[in-house]
Amino acid sequence: MTEQHHTATPASSAPSQPSDAGLSRRRLVRAGLAATPVMAALKSNTVLAGEHSCIRPSSFSSLTAAHMKLSRGREINANYQCQSHGYWKNHENGLPAGFKSQLFLASGLGFTANPQNRYTKLSFQEVLELPGHVPGAALARHVAAAYLSAASVQDDPGRVLLTRSQCNAIWNGQGFWSPFAGANWTPDQTMHYFETVFGPAFL
Repeated sequence: MTEQHHTATPASSAPSQPSDAGLSRRRLVRAGLAATPVMAALKSNTVLAGEHSCIRPSSFSSLTAAHMKLSRGREINANYQCQSHGYWKNHENGLPAGFKSQLFLASGLGFTANPQNRYTKLSFQEVLELPGHVPGAALARHVAAAYLSAASVQDDPGRVLLTRSQCNAIWNGQGFWSPFAGANWTPDQTMHYFETVFGPAFL
């Protein structure tokens, strides 16, 4: 999938009111000031999946290669739907009634991997609430959150961060998957991406 890049408004003209949450990730990226320590300082448990970290894998890969910097005057679309597992534990916005109560491995949803047979009887809600010691729990929580985010917008290409089929590929490969043509990510790369977008998958 190809990211949309547009000519950015100069950083000096960006809104500075408190309602704009100060220096956002997106404004830092646009201004070419997106040093990793600054980004880390901006991330908090209340902004784990906010509009400023919702970037698709292709953009994330480009930013990582460029040490989280973009050339001046360029920006990355960061407005995709990507609510964290913490959000989906307590919300159902955009989902069909009872969607989270169905089995994570239900036939037709596309998930087949079952580490140590621990996921056979778990619903989406139960996956979102998994404690950290369960095999694959962190990946499962992130994948469930990404899947529910995609389902809530019906895989709308203008809003979906990861499609439901991509979520299937991530889980069934246990983190090994191809996010875009020519790229093959390892579990470590996949988790690094998820933790940048969603924040740490701890409970």
